[in-house]
Amino acid sequence: MNLFASLKETLSEGIVNQIAVQNNEKPEKIQKALDAFSASIVGGLIKRASSESGMKLIFAQAQNIAFTPEQLSKIVKTSAELESFKSSGEKILNTVLPGFKSPVCSMVTKYSGTKNSLASALSGISMSVIITVLKKIVSDKQLNAESLAAFLGEQRESLLTVVPDLNDRIIETVGIQYLLHSFEVPRAEQQMTVAKTTEPISSKQPFLVGVEDRGLERTNFKWVGVGLITVALLGAGAVYFWNQQQTTTITPAAEIEADTLAEARTIQEPIEKKPATIDTATAPPPATPAATSVENPMEVYLADKALPKGKAFKFENVDFEDNTLQLKASANASVQALADLLKKYPTAQIKLVAYANDAKPPLTNKVLSVKRVYALKDQFVKSGISFVRVDAEGRGTGVNPKNTTGSKQVAMREVWVRFVQK
Repeated sequence: MNLFASLKETLSEGIVNQIAVQNNEKPEKIQKALDAFSASIVGGLIKRASSESGMKLIFAQAQNIAFTPEQLSKIVKTSAELESFKSSGEKILNTVLPGFKSPVCSMVTKYSGTKNSLASALSGISMSVIITVLKKIVSDKQLNAESLAAFLGEQRESLLTVVPDLNDRIIETVGIQYLLHSFEVPRAEQQMTVAKTTEPISSKQPFLVGVEDRGLERTNFKWVGVGLITVALLGAGAVYFWNQQQTTTITPAAEIEADTLAEARTIQEPIEKKPATIDTATAPPPATPAATSVENPMEVYLADKALPKGKAFKFENVDFEDNTLQLKASANASVQALADLLKKYPTAQIKLVAYANDAKPPLTNKVLSVKRVYALKDQFVKSGISFVRVDAEGRGTGVNPKNTTGSKQVAMREVWVRFVQK
């Protein structure tokens, strides 16, 4: 079931027009704002549902809200009832997604061209609509907190199709980069199981199954426990000294491997060797030496402080398997080389810009490019690069439908790296 289809059905054209009339605004702007809020709020709910406490909070709000989707057509006809509906949504928004409203309202204001005060009101209306629709879904499908969280997780694909032009900003503002390709439903039952096993053991219950509770045997268990602890401490000491010896032994090998990888990635400058003494009378004329390495243009650029920031480089050898988020094996070396370069220049910040032309329905090239570029960003974060140093943007095919120059545009499939800070 598609949540956004249900929201679109609830927020019908007639209801949107009525909200526009009450706020003296164009229906087109109201629709743009509501679409942006729908994608942003659902994204926030997906993120919130990834924790057990958040999952239960959303479920409670869906059960307790006083409105239903069927009432909306009557609510929007009177300003007093619409104000009550809006206030209810704002309260839920501040409870479930604290700190969410201000940055999202600012984003929606710029996107839709509405005033900030109107965007604030529409955020409350949007939240109430979403929760009332979730209330109906919970009731119709008999969902519990976990199955509601699973349902929200299933909306990740559809979220990227609501306002494609705003995807990159929604993903960054709401902070759902990692949820695009992985979402796990919290398991309350597992938590309960752990809690049960950590309850204090009753004095009437034997420690081991099948062992009677007799004073003499409890004393024996006590001394056995002391003995086991002593053996464990001795063993830990032995392991410590063994690890110390092993560390000393493997360090040269690790350094050799690191040097080999660095040389293979052509990040290091070639080592200049001193020429041997040659007898010029008998020696043949010297041959032109072959180049032993290729300079990394990104490193050359970062090393030259005189060059301005903002230069972009095509991310060579970085590509994905067709219609997937899986990097090709040949891309790993290039990704690691750039990660190493960012570690070498800790003030550098980049923006990854991805294009795609190989999406297969129902996936679009715009959605595929967005998901790929955030999967690539995730690789840098896993390599130890702070996520704030890597911005990301997916641009679909790169073909501009509004282009009137008449020049032929080719759908692209590539990634570019722009250094926004050196």
